[in-house]
Amino acid sequence: MLIYCPELSSRLKYVLQLLLKDLLGINYKVTDLPDEFIHFDGPKISYSVEAIEGSTFLEASGLLFEHQIIDQSTAIGEVFLWKKLPVFYQTSKKSILPFDILSSTFYLLSRYEEYLPHEKDEHGRFSSSASLAVREGFLERPLINQWALAFAEVLKELFGDQIHIKTTEYQFIPTIDIDNAWAFKNKGFRTLASFFRKSTMEERNFRYQVLRGNQADPFDHYILLKKLFKEKKLNPVYFFLLGKRSQHDRNVSPNNKALQSLINDIGEDFSLGIHPSYRSNEDCDILEEERGTLAKISGQEITRSRQHFLKFELPNTYRALRAAGIKEDYTMGYPDKIGFRASIAHPFHFFDLENNTETDLLVYPFQIMDVSLQQYMNLSQDEAILRIQQIIDETKAVGGLLMVLWHNESLSEWKQWKGWSSVFKEMLDRAAN
Repeated sequence: MLIYCPELSSRLKYVLQLLLKDLLGINYKVTDLPDEFIHFDGPKISYSVEAIEGSTFLEASGLLFEHQIIDQSTAIGEVFLWKKLPVFYQTSKKSILPFDILSSTFYLLSRYEEYLPHEKDEHGRFSSSASLAVREGFLERPLINQWALAFAEVLKELFGDQIHIKTTEYQFIPTIDIDNAWAFKNKGFRTLASFFRKSTMEERNFRYQVLRGNQADPFDHYILLKKLFKEKKLNPVYFFLLGKRSQHDRNVSPNNKALQSLINDIGEDFSLGIHPSYRSNEDCDILEEERGTLAKISGQEITRSRQHFLKFELPNTYRALRAAGIKEDYTMGYPDKIGFRASIAHPFHFFDLENNTETDLLVYPFQIMDVSLQQYMNLSQDEAILRIQQIIDETKAVGGLLMVLWHNESLSEWKQWKGWSSVFKEMLDRAAN
């Protein structure tokens, strides 16, 4: 397929690669030469503000030809339905689509709205309530994947067997964040002293039984997890928090031999990633130090990361990750809601909007987190399973990548997590089927 566009911008190239090649498997070429386009004998589309007479026309809104970051509310206009899908950047009746699918995809994928003035939560994170997806009610839909499949139907109607479309296949990757490797074991004196000040007599007795070896540590479920993942032939990623102790970073010291042994044991079977500490967002040297610590302990090159507290800010955090040698980031999701933060169920490269440049950092968005379900959304176990199933169904329907974020703590059956280990096991059964 040949795509004509009067300006071959980096934004245009980025979104064409994702939409046509990555999601639909279409071989295409793009040109800015009108003569080449006119004389091409094969399926072709002109993407521009004005149509080339006699050509198949996809009207451009102009976003992909801009070089600055400006408010898009007027250009986006009203969100309306096409093929039962929410769409925006409306086009004229001359266009083969009633909306500019390329600009819409770029707006959501680049996280354009996160560069504009927006509401932040108590941790300085972009608030989900500020997102177009939440305001318009499509957060729990992989909208870009859905657009791609609907666009494929239009292309088939236009060009028939002249184009070959190969859609993506469903995948499932569970991920585990290790914020606290153990509840009581291998903890320093200060942590235990704090526990004694805040705990009940029953909790103190429970801790005593754990330390005596009469009771398993409630956060120690690593053998069970390995068994479950092996049985279902899953390839999880484990993220370890190794930052120095602070208000929000409270894991076991990376100097602890038991933690080092745990990291090496898990690393023999599964992928490892760094869980950059809360403090690392303010100091790039801390990020590099923590990544280096995990690399030294594991003897592996560490190229994966997920921010602790899901704390990141575009573009600064992603620039820091790249500078530290990180190739894949798994932070793209909201703490307080489940769904598709970037409106896609597929990995994509981070586009640095300030520099108008596609980067080599591959972003793996997740859709479901245990803390979101239990603490933020206040769902019961049965309600959580129903909501999880809805996300699974949406992802399978588009051949997308389902990624879930769980903590070893939420398998503990302790305190607020009582009953939630069954939610995890049920989720694995349904997602891995």
